[in-house]
Amino acid sequence: MTTPFPPTIAAEALLTRLKANGIDYLFANGGTDFAPVIEAYVVGEAKGSAMPQPLIIPHETAAVAMAHGYYLATGRAQAVMVHVNVGLSNCIMGLLNAASENIPIVMIAGRTPLTEHQRLGSRMSPVQYGQEMRDQSAMIREIVKWDYELRYGEQIENLVDRAYAIAMTEPRGPVFLSLPREPLAEAMADNWSAGRPRQVVPTPAQPDPAAISEVAALLAKAKNPVLICQRGDPAGELSKALAKLASDFALPVFEPWAQRNVLPTDHPMHCGFDWVPWLNEADVIVVIDSQVPWIQRNHQPGPGAKVIHIGADPLFSRYMVHSFQNDLAITSAPAAAITALGKELAKLAPDNKARHASIAAKNKDRRGAARKEALSGNGSPMTPAFVSHCISEALDKDAILFSELGADTDYMDAAGPNRMQTAAFSGGLGWGFPAALGAKLANRDRQVVASIGDGCYLFANPVACHQVSEALDLPILIVVMNNGIWNAVRRAALAVYPKGEAAKLKLLPITSLSPTPDFAKIAEASRGWAENVEKGADLPGAIQRALKVIKTEKRQALLNVRVSY
Repeated sequence: MTTPFPPTIAAEALLTRLKANGIDYLFANGGTDFAPVIEAYVVGEAKGSAMPQPLIIPHETAAVAMAHGYYLATGRAQAVMVHVNVGLSNCIMGLLNAASENIPIVMIAGRTPLTEHQRLGSRMSPVQYGQEMRDQSAMIREIVKWDYELRYGEQIENLVDRAYAIAMTEPRGPVFLSLPREPLAEAMADNWSAGRPRQVVPTPAQPDPAAISEVAALLAKAKNPVLICQRGDPAGELSKALAKLASDFALPVFEPWAQRNVLPTDHPMHCGFDWVPWLNEADVIVVIDSQVPWIQRNHQPGPGAKVIHIGADPLFSRYMVHSFQNDLAITSAPAAAITALGKELAKLAPDNKARHASIAAKNKDRRGAARKEALSGNGSPMTPAFVSHCISEALDKDAILFSELGADTDYMDAAGPNRMQTAAFSGGLGWGFPAALGAKLANRDRQVVASIGDGCYLFANPVACHQVSEALDLPILIVVMNNGIWNAVRRAALAVYPKGEAAKLKLLPITSLSPTPDFAKIAEASRGWAENVEKGADLPGAIQRALKVIKTEKRQALLNVRVSY
């Protein structure tokens, strides 16, 4: 979409060009550098110019995570703008998460004014000296795909077009624009004319037919093939292609450490999230856009196994160390490669009816065993498995769950792809709550739930997130799985030193989160509904009450659930 009204200043051109590239929202955490942007919004709205809707987000971490969650729900990149270096520094963790998961974000920060006098926008405050940096973009240059600092106002439209196109080019990721106040305040030339973006997103890579034929031949002869995937696309194209391929040719699919689920969990070839027991026996392993298919220290494919990697960047070239076995690498959009692979396998017509029946039966038994295990954990405190099961049982079929060291997907059901979203491997905690808010912004009629550990809740700047939920009318359910401990740190210490001195202790140093704040009161401070749950018998009813609140009262709800570790 473009605007027919010529912008008067560069900041107005920035906003209209963001909208022309399909950006719906500007997640904003303002500062003194925003003066031209604020003026541009007022002038542009008076003229009827098309611009992204500005949303005030009172913490930068939440702003980036909301853009992240919005993309996961829609497939559309959004823009985030923050205050110079101090605001940008608060965005680094969120950008690490976005880069790790290939989430496109147009990241924008002001830059302290370049001049001291004479120019419109020059320095007017002591902080504009204190915020000076030689190279502000250096803070995030290793994280983003592209960065640039605006020199002249007339550059802005071409730069926005290029930034957006690069962000959306596979493999996708965040980009950065640094905007000093003076060029942002510059008047635009009278000969400006609206038009379509000068640069567009390139088409994704398509698979090499010869390589696909080679993989098809290997799978047709395989006795114990395995397919691994960790994330799909927002549109669910990979899910559709993979569901058909796996069903047609009896190919077991595993989703270890899935960042966003691909197959429905009741698909007969969906073998769950732990494929280690199958690893040594697998003779052909197809790894589909998976950053970490197994842990090298603990497991390796069996002797003679063939390993194929498929993805936009099958070598994950941004990682310096990533030495997973790779006998064939296919650069392709995953859905396109899997669709082509299905067509090639159909020509070979392998008969795998017996294998299909065997795998389907094993998966049915596995799901039954998981349910039984979960139900046994309904004491006080509850097990995470029991809480996960109860959440799963209560949710709508099209609900979206964000789990950050919270719900365990092994004990949950998903009726389709992208129902279960988990944190990026970069490990920037505090993502789950605001990412769920971003998804709710994109899907106001769908249930959205954030299941997060108590530490993740604290890292999320919950006061800011609850304020956003109320201010923007984004009623979601937050389930805090509260074990009073930094369990990821505890588990890491025990894994490295299983027989060490620390392992003899009940409470390890640098792991306690006691005393636990009253999380319910934090939610109530923003008019949210909240309840503390200590006993397993009380949990199903509490979940139903919370879901009723977000549906009928349109208020956020929080459950503080005591769990074991």
